[in-house]
Amino acid sequence: MKKSVLFLSLSLSGLLLFAAQRAGAASDNALQRQIDALKEDIQVMQRQMYRNQDDGSGQNITVRVGEMDENLRDLIGRADMIEYKIKTLEEKIDMINKDIDVRLKMIEGKPIEGGGMSKEAPAKKFDAPVAKDAPASIVGGAIAKGSDLPDVKTKTAEQIYQEGLDAINAGKNDEAAAKFNTVLTKFPDHKLAANAQYWLGESYYGKKDYAKAAVAFAKGYEKYKNGNKGADSILKLGMSMQMLGKTEDACTAFVNLPKEFPKAPDNLKNKAAQLAAELKCKN
Repeated sequence: MKKSVLFLSLSLSGLLLFAAQRAGAASDNALQRQIDALKEDIQVMQRQMYRNQDDGSGQNITVRVGEMDENLRDLIGRADMIEYKIKTLEEKIDMINKDIDVRLKMIEGKPIEGGGMSKEAPAKKFDAPVAKDAPASIVGGAIAKGSDLPDVKTKTAEQIYQEGLDAINAGKNDEAAAKFNTVLTKFPDHKLAANAQYWLGESYYGKKDYAKAAVAFAKGYEKYKNGNKGADSILKLGMSMQMLGKTEDACTAFVNLPKEFPKAPDNLKNKAAQLAAELKCKN
């Protein structure tokens, strides 16, 4: 079957389950409590919507559901960052353990695999050249020495990624897209690149630029298929194609999601099945 690229925002139930799983993986009890509270509120509002759908009084509830959706998107983004920070901390602890092991072996006089730490003195640091016998008015403090040069501060991938999440949760989709594009351009091999690709698609989808959203989700599916956003990307790709009127491509995405990702969360597979049924897709 031909493989397209996949699609849109998570359903409320999908967001709840995914956010709960990510929050649990990051061991963040505060996030979990917030998610549980939102879940209870949404269940109450859903029951009210069913009761009031005929008399039109469910409009305010729909607005509140939208607000809940934004809050959940923020929680998901924060859970992503927490998970990344935990992985980074584990790597740092591993490096510290290895460093301690090397130092202990040096103290005990034991051989160190790989040559160990170098005992050579660091190379001499040369100052910036200064004109010989130049007047003080010229040299003075005008020519900085190498050791006096200020450090150039640049933002890390984590900082730019977080700025993108903050922007998308504030409804600033253009700013969010720029931030996530920066992460992908400057840090293409970073651990957050897969997530940045997914949220780039979300930022385009949020501004109803479904063509760019489809391209972003498709790239996320193809390049980061084995990441934690693979199934989400194919679902959103299908939704983007549906909004573009490309029913056949949308069906391809929805039908293939459970085949491509048999271990995907049930809420994603159920959502894909529901959308496939609405479009009367053929398996």
